[in-house]
Amino acid sequence: MSVEQEHHCQDIENYDLNLFFQEGVGIGKKVLILGESPAENGWRKSGKACYTPKGKLLPTGKRLNELLEPFNLSVETCAFTELAKCFVGKNRQLLLKCSQNCWPILTKQLESKNIELIISLGAQTIEIINFISFNKLKIGELSKIIINNHEYSILPIYHPSPINPYGRQKNLDIISRNKISLRQIVF
Repeated sequence: MSVEQEHHCQDIENYDLNLFFQEGVGIGKKVLILGESPAENGWRKSGKACYTPKGKLLPTGKRLNELLEPFNLSVETCAFTELAKCFVGKNRQLLLKCSQNCWPILTKQLESKNIELIISLGAQTIEIINFISFNKLKIGELSKIIINNHEYSILPIYHPSPINPYGRQKNLDIISRNKISLRQIVF
């Protein structure tokens, strides 16, 4: 049975900070992969980022692993969360409002972890981050962002979904261009 929407943005004071937050392992504790919102058949049902309820790695996860492999990281070892903690279904117009409402949850999650690098997924995610945080971050450019008086490195990439026919190569180029700087941040 499919749920049309699922909102967590209306009671942020009682939100469990572990919901839709995957703790990183090893050096992956320093790296946060930031998606836009929980996918319908992803970890809303499986409890694990980029996995189906039957334990199969989603194509997006496979592409992320390809990008992270040069750093001995993976979606399984990096921290992972969503900008909006809500499932908006087909009503994409709610994404901005839900993200704004969920921003305090994200900032609490960031503050409670030792994150140094945020990899944001997709044009929509970075547009919303820019809107909320009054930044001008661009896809492919490794930058610094201040969130609640804490500085993070951030690398916005194209969404790694196979639906984006050019995203894979563009993301590989982004990682290649930033490889040395990323290694310095993570190691």
